[in-house]
Amino acid sequence: MTEVQCNTCHARVAGYDAVHFGSIGTGYRELCSRCFNEEVARRGQLKFEHVGFEPVNMPDAAGVKRRFHFLLRLLGDQVALEAFEVQGGERGGYEFQILDDAEADPFELMARLVERMRRAILLRHLADDGLRLSIADVTVRGRISCDLDSDYHHPMLVIDGREVSWEQFGQMLMTFEGWQFKLEIKDRSEEV
Repeated sequence: MTEVQCNTCHARVAGYDAVHFGSIGTGYRELCSRCFNEEVARRGQLKFEHVGFEPVNMPDAAGVKRRFHFLLRLLGDQVALEAFEVQGGERGGYEFQILDDAEADPFELMARLVERMRRAILLRHLADDGLRLSIADVTVRGRISCDLDSDYHHPMLVIDGREVSWEQFGQMLMTFEGWQFKLEIKDRSEEV
């Protein structure tokens, strides 16, 4: 796991809990999420209290226990609450986000986000017969990511919390050759 030392409070935090904050003119600093939120609140003259939520375990449709970490980030007049899995010390697998006004109650946001997460991870979009993956039904939901190991940074999809290469997904689509499709892309804070 990548660790970063916060330039304000000097705490060592996981890389996914740090923000590279600043500008070309003022320079950049590494801030933990708490110090980042305090800095944004101070600059925006907002009253904001950072809440650090503990990780939550939740079973998916296959009964696999998924552990979600949470980050609360003040983004000016909005607040974002993110939930994500950690794989190999880095963010990976399922990721969720919810946005609301900066004055929103973080605990209400958490309740709404957890309910959205439960609904999402109980859906199964892929079938695995042991030999290959296939699309379980006619609807697939997931997240677009990037394959950093490819020469051209091809798209990587995360479906059912697992990485699916662009090539693998293309092979799955061949089952539906001749059919029509509708590709709808949503902001990561929206429910799909």
